[in-house]
Amino acid sequence: MIDHKMKSKTPTIEFTLFILIFLLGMLTRFYNLGAAPLSDAEADWALQALEVANPNLEILESQVGSQPAYVFLTAALFDLFGSNNFLARFWPSFAGVLLILLPILIRNKLGRITALILAFGLAIDPGLVTVSRQAGSPMMALSFGLLSLSLWYFEDSGFRAPILAGITFGLALLSGYEILIGASILLLTWYLYNFLKKRHFRNSEEKSGEPVDTIPKIQITLPQESFNQTVLLLAGLSILIVGTYFFQHPDGLANWFQMIPNYLSGWINPSGVKPIQLIAVLVLYQPLAIFLAMVGVTRWLIQHSLEEEIKPYLLTFPLLWVIISILLNLLYPSRQMSDLIWTLVPLLILAAYTLRLYLPQGKPNLISLLQGGLILVLSVLFWNTLIATSQIMTGSTLEAIGIRFGILIGILSLGGLTAVLVSLGWSWEISRNGLIYGITASLFIYGISSMWGAAQHRMNQPQEFWGRPPATGQSDLFLSTLKELSEWKTGFPQLIDAVSVADTPSIRWALRDYPNIHFASGLPTGTLPSVIITRMEQEAPALTTSYRGQDFVWWVNPGWIGSLPPSIVEWITFRKAPLLNEKLILWARSDLFPGMMTDTKLDTSNIP
Repeated sequence: MIDHKMKSKTPTIEFTLFILIFLLGMLTRFYNLGAAPLSDAEADWALQALEVANPNLEILESQVGSQPAYVFLTAALFDLFGSNNFLARFWPSFAGVLLILLPILIRNKLGRITALILAFGLAIDPGLVTVSRQAGSPMMALSFGLLSLSLWYFEDSGFRAPILAGITFGLALLSGYEILIGASILLLTWYLYNFLKKRHFRNSEEKSGEPVDTIPKIQITLPQESFNQTVLLLAGLSILIVGTYFFQHPDGLANWFQMIPNYLSGWINPSGVKPIQLIAVLVLYQPLAIFLAMVGVTRWLIQHSLEEEIKPYLLTFPLLWVIISILLNLLYPSRQMSDLIWTLVPLLILAAYTLRLYLPQGKPNLISLLQGGLILVLSVLFWNTLIATSQIMTGSTLEAIGIRFGILIGILSLGGLTAVLVSLGWSWEISRNGLIYGITASLFIYGISSMWGAAQHRMNQPQEFWGRPPATGQSDLFLSTLKELSEWKTGFPQLIDAVSVADTPSIRWALRDYPNIHFASGLPTGTLPSVIITRMEQEAPALTTSYRGQDFVWWVNPGWIGSLPPSIVEWITFRKAPLLNEKLILWARSDLFPGMMTDTKLDTSNIP
């Protein structure tokens, strides 16, 4: 009896793996979260939260928008701990971590191994990780929306929890118009799935002349009325409490209803993100998921049937979800790159399902493993050759470039020849598995590299596509310079008097802790402030006589005209892409420096 109790308390391998995957997801989302400065798009939402937390700051001129979940939850953090970049991005990152719990909630539908693979994919996916590290509501809408559906409907998951379902449902609704995008995708997918299912079995009945009683469908048993009432009650309370910031901002609910006109206006106001960019981002950042999904769907179409232990909706429903989400994103004029996260989840479900099918049952075949290792070696050789090709693209003869590309084709051909020889010497199944193992390992390494680069090395930079340009450049250097000037002038790091003629959300966010900084539409007249901040194009000749100026790169925009950078090979290998930098100038009054004097009046006669 004692041994049985001890054994029941011992964590299972599955539980341990889920914990490790969850910790991995926390690492990828929270590590160095506050290192990169907020872009204008991020700072716009963060300033709204700061306005709620500290309405007395004169530097703020923000109003609560249609994303009260992000704004008010972030305001609560600012109220408790002060404002910084980490806390501005905390709730999206937290929601991204919670998304990893989705496979646990539906693992009885997916299967345990498929759920583990899916959880691992959600933890390290480049798109999901990158969007989770951006201030705003897209990830909160996706995570809270899918978690609420899972907690509400999937009875055999064993995790039906009306309180959690109601809270997550309420937070999902408060996440702005992004939840309307997701709801449109899921409703259309559900309708089309049931339509095709009924049509398929109607045709089967007509051909066989007998009724078909067994219809493969997602087994959903609607909760009891008391369960629904609890969910709706908790959702209503969440909306009422969070949506009004504990009844301190009733205008939050009024602004929340603006999400409907915001979503509808998106059908007539283009965002500037081109449809081809969405497809390119999927291919360039998700090659492993796309490869595995295509293998699984192709196998299904060729065989015209599935293994008995695999339920058909593991392919049909997520496949329809992928197709519909891509089509809606392509049709929606106000599309954003972050909308692709609604495509990534079903794509990863398809990939996890396929990988589960090809995992070795029992002892793996040595020949398949050796072939997979050879494919991995060839992939490394292919990558090194691609790097060399990108380095000689400019200033090289066509013959040299042709030789390099010939080598690339030769490496691919060698991989194909290896698969053919193994299939002739052993069997097609052994060759196929080895090929899948090798390609999966190679693309997995590429995916990890893409994730780490987008989330850490070039977080929110425009050459990574996932952010909303412009990105913010030398913010830290700008602030350190301003801090030194303030210490020279006042003896305190943030008390210098200044006027900023440049006014964008990212500038206001960066200067939020400086109480003596004011924003103006033009250069000041009369008494000279210690510091003046202007755009590069706003440089005035009068400032050069009384001030010393230093420029800083502040806005970083894509510098290419088309949908993709001009050299896609250089972008793939080194993320090299032309960027367009816009600068600020920090003008410090000359008398702040030792041995320098200046007049206390500014001659504005020659200011245009």
